[in-house]
Amino acid sequence: MSALGAGLISSVLLLSGCSAPAEEAAPATQADIGECSPDGVTITAQYANQGQAAAELGKKSMEETYPGLTVDLKAAPEGTSYDELTQQIVADIAAGSRPDVIMLGLDQLRFWVEKYSPREIDRSSLRDTYIDDYLDVGTLNGKTYVAPFQISVPVLYTNTTLTESAGVSELPTTHSEVLDGARQVQEKTDVTTPIQIPRDNIAWWFVQAFVGSGGAEYANEDGTAGFDNEEGYEALKIYETIGAEKLQDPVSWQDSISVFSRGEAAYFFGTPAVGATVDAAVGDSFEWTISDMPIPDGGSAVLPAGGNGWMTLSDDECRSAYAGELIGAMLDPTVIVESSKANSYIPVDVAAKTELLELAEAQGPLGYAWRYEGVPVAGGGWPGESLARTNQYLQDMVQGMIDQAQPSKEIVPETVSRIDALSN
Repeated sequence: MSALGAGLISSVLLLSGCSAPAEEAAPATQADIGECSPDGVTITAQYANQGQAAAELGKKSMEETYPGLTVDLKAAPEGTSYDELTQQIVADIAAGSRPDVIMLGLDQLRFWVEKYSPREIDRSSLRDTYIDDYLDVGTLNGKTYVAPFQISVPVLYTNTTLTESAGVSELPTTHSEVLDGARQVQEKTDVTTPIQIPRDNIAWWFVQAFVGSGGAEYANEDGTAGFDNEEGYEALKIYETIGAEKLQDPVSWQDSISVFSRGEAAYFFGTPAVGATVDAAVGDSFEWTISDMPIPDGGSAVLPAGGNGWMTLSDDECRSAYAGELIGAMLDPTVIVESSKANSYIPVDVAAKTELLELAEAQGPLGYAWRYEGVPVAGGGWPGESLARTNQYLQDMVQGMIDQAQPSKEIVPETVSRIDALSN
């Protein structure tokens, strides 16, 4: 998963509605592609760098299948976050250049639907081997607008060399277990801050995972928060405990990856998408693994999907038809296999999954995502106009608990009030 929130601060005005353009509607119908002539037609795909291989394959396939059609590819610079990509696409649309296909962060679905009336995904344009369950992640109000491409879920990385040296033999599955393991590592080894949990960037993602898994509602339909209750306080108390017991060095998300990779933390809450990065950095220095994210005690796992997907924004009926076909071509199993190998994404295609599971790495940490059998829920859920500010408020809340040990029963109500005010 790319840095979901790296551009969060700079995109506050954009996604808050302060400078967002008025809602734009695409045509109500999509042409039958057989009735369209490709001669002289150009469709544009705009995406983050991690979509390059898929886009190139899709371009080749479409231009061979429909002679006369041109597919123009617009890749964002490497390292561009989903928020930054959204800013650029919105700016291009305002300047009169509306792309036909875009990549978006999955948590931004509501923003695009509310502001730009995208096309619904035509299931018939996708391969039979595409796993339909993942389309739920791109569905809003019963209509599917996004075909997920690269998906991840919150997970736990464990330095098993370190935990076993402290006498911890089992991987934690609950908040109590991971906290107990961290205390034992803190007591019996030289590692003084044994946990790393995101406190910026993707902090909101883990808040959603904890809240949902703890039995509370993350985002209500009316745009208000649903976790100002005992279930919410208990689900988020892990942050307060980490802060009060000084179990974490409060570094950035990017730095936390390095902290774990250097062997300076026992537990790292993250995404399997950085598994290849960790693997390269760790080498043979210690043993580590990826396991299910520990959930609040007594809860049941409800994990939000991170990552990205493809959406059709065409404002022309025939270009829209070609755009739908392009999305299907970009979701080729070959591309999904290579993408999953490079970044440990969950394969959204059964043929790709089968091929990945035959690899030797499938049973190791990098294969966690390939073996994944769960069905994640949609990430985010906040109204498009308040998405960025809401994520910022959630980040402030997490940092208040980790950095200052503020009690969850105090800071959660304050945060919910700030979020709810955005809907008034």
